[in-house]
Amino acid sequence: MSATGTDKVSIGRPSFLKGDELFAFNKERYGDTIRKYRVKKGLNQPQLAKLLGVTKNAIPNWEAGRARPDINYILALCDVLDISISTFFGSPTRAADLPIEEQRLLSNYRVLSKANKRVIVNLIDAMIENEDATLRERCENGFEHILRGDLRASAGIGYYLDAGSERDYAYVRVSREACRADEIITVSGDSMEPTFRHGDDLFVEYTPALDPGEIGIFVAAGEGFVKEFQNDGLHSHNPEYPVLKFKEDDNLCCVGRVLGIVSKDQYATNLELEIMEDIRREKAGQKE
Repeated sequence: MSATGTDKVSIGRPSFLKGDELFAFNKERYGDTIRKYRVKKGLNQPQLAKLLGVTKNAIPNWEAGRARPDINYILALCDVLDISISTFFGSPTRAADLPIEEQRLLSNYRVLSKANKRVIVNLIDAMIENEDATLRERCENGFEHILRGDLRASAGIGYYLDAGSERDYAYVRVSREACRADEIITVSGDSMEPTFRHGDDLFVEYTPALDPGEIGIFVAAGEGFVKEFQNDGLHSHNPEYPVLKFKEDDNLCCVGRVLGIVSKDQYATNLELEIMEDIRREKAGQKE
């Protein structure tokens, strides 16, 4: 089909498949391959659509099995995804190119009766559908959607915190800290080493006050800091930095309490992000 899924050209559509069965076939044969290698290349759906010159809805439709790419796009698609045509269609140029275990399975499959082959195909389809459903459920229920700004709290010289600056959100796996956090803020500088290092992302819970000994995000004279609060000032954990003391006209205020570090594996993967984006689009469509 074309970018919009309306063209009449097909690429290997079995004539006996209809409705949901056809969507499942399209997804398994083409959509999963497109998604797998798109994510591997680090492309999101709009980026791939732009590179191919197709509509913004084309890639989601292809990956979901609602449509198939027009045959005229196959060469360009393989080129962008850096795969061969045989890889796109799910079959090596020669059977000998398959791993030994897959060759054995293929050989055993070929001696089965037509009815038993259909049983195997149905079983594989059911297993894939079950895995997809499990992954979707995990994406729906296993993440917190947390505010994340592009400006960083300083653990050194300070960065200006501008309430009007651009903000975005991150999907983070559910945890005690993630459920309590209001924002993720990135450390810049080395004044809190070894507790926090430059580039660490921190879970922050908004609060106007801290107890002595707690680490928080503070703003003074328009600059942001991550420091340990004590009654005599804001302390760094790196002994090379002095205690920060502020005057009344510096307008020192507490932004929030640091709950801990956001590890890299707590963020959603590219595949999980795409699934959650699909879910978001589906829910938005249901509201229209």
